[in-house]
Amino acid sequence: MDGNRPASMIIERTVIPAAPLARNPATVRDPAYQLIKRSLAWAAACAALGALVMLPDIVTRRPVNILALLVGGGTFGAAIILFLRSWWAAEALGKGVESIRTAVLNVVADREAALPKELPGETPPEIEAMLGSLALYQDQVTRERHGPDRRLVAVLGSLASGVVVLTDQGQVSLLNGTARALLGAQRARVGTSLFAALSRDTVLAALTRARKADGPVEALFERLDGVSLQGRVSALPDDEGAVIIFPPMELDRHRPGVEFDLELHDVPPARMALARDLRLDDLPAVTVDTETTGLDVRTDSVVSVGAVCSHGTRLFRNRMLDDLVNPGRPIPPDSTKIHGITDQMVRGARGFPEVWADLQRLARNRVIIGHNISFDLTILRTECRRHEQPWEDLVFIDTLRLASRLNPALDRHDLNTLAELYQIDIHGRHTALGDALVTAELFFRMLPRLQQQGFATLGDLLTFHGQGCADIIAGQKERDWITEQPESLV
Repeated sequence: MDGNRPASMIIERTVIPAAPLARNPATVRDPAYQLIKRSLAWAAACAALGALVMLPDIVTRRPVNILALLVGGGTFGAAIILFLRSWWAAEALGKGVESIRTAVLNVVADREAALPKELPGETPPEIEAMLGSLALYQDQVTRERHGPDRRLVAVLGSLASGVVVLTDQGQVSLLNGTARALLGAQRARVGTSLFAALSRDTVLAALTRARKADGPVEALFERLDGVSLQGRVSALPDDEGAVIIFPPMELDRHRPGVEFDLELHDVPPARMALARDLRLDDLPAVTVDTETTGLDVRTDSVVSVGAVCSHGTRLFRNRMLDDLVNPGRPIPPDSTKIHGITDQMVRGARGFPEVWADLQRLARNRVIIGHNISFDLTILRTECRRHEQPWEDLVFIDTLRLASRLNPALDRHDLNTLAELYQIDIHGRHTALGDALVTAELFFRMLPRLQQQGFATLGDLLTFHGQGCADIIAGQKERDWITEQPESLV
């Protein structure tokens, strides 16, 4: 809870970023730099003409005649208008260049980042051309990257058999149209748990048999509605998951297309102890957010925890935490209005100690990232003390502090404002995992900007992060929130 991407890929309807629509050739505009040069030249000419007309009378100290006054006033007025015109054009050009810079840095941080189809306000032709060229380049790279995928999709989409690929943790990483129809489109989706569609016990039993057999095995699965399904299970190498193939079936209509995200099988590199000389490109991190019964870190409780692991600017969606927590107390209606979590939703949820154990496993030897993360860390510490759980200080990076340093001109530094500035798609706000995913994207898009300024290591980032944020840090200290890094990395 702050104090104030890509999920699946569906090739049959993948949207390739398109270049901005070209204008009608009959209405092609001159480049802004030419407009600025012409406007300044004409402004200078008008000012010179006005001075030439009025100067003789001024030099001889004669009263300026009406004609000279009218001509001089008109030319000076025209010069001012032309100067303002060049000022506005230069301002639009500057904003356009900054927008293009933002788009390029976003693509550097996230190759799947969508380019804006258009920029706000009157966009100079040079900026439109730059945006169009960037979109064409991204289009070409995307097509080359997805070329083999399209052929794979054509093969899998033509099968009458249902095909499901899952990770070692039970996340669906691929399924074709037949499998979606068989398991239920609302329950079986890429990035979600297969246990939302099939009985956990039957799936785990089949996976265990397949690993022991070192080959395909026949298995009987049970859907959550009680329907039994026959299938064949093959374990993937290195315990990376499994493939389930269901027998061919007749559907009321053909359902082509394959939904997949095979990167869900990737795992983060091995973690080493954190050190100040650790390069930001190799930064192991976990982005964390909590939803709570309120904002008092001394008395309120956690009702939801969301976390997702990353390495550098790469997100690992198979290393996530998205859990409700039973606070053991009623959730105030005002808090429910914000995050939507009710007493009924947490009634059967796990207690804090169990969820904390899972979060500890993710956080070990990783930097904690969050927006106004001092709040989340402090209330987590309160919960640990309340439930007599071990607590040790964690290395953290607050994107609120970073935003105040990188974007000092902004009036607000809340997640919505920053997401709009950094061109991040907002989804799932005011859920713990939703806010964690948005914050992770925000941090990824801040990293290239930080590196451009010479910050290359964790030590550099911690120094930058702890300076120049006096107002924010003072406010956090006033609330008795965690504001200091562990002594080992100070």
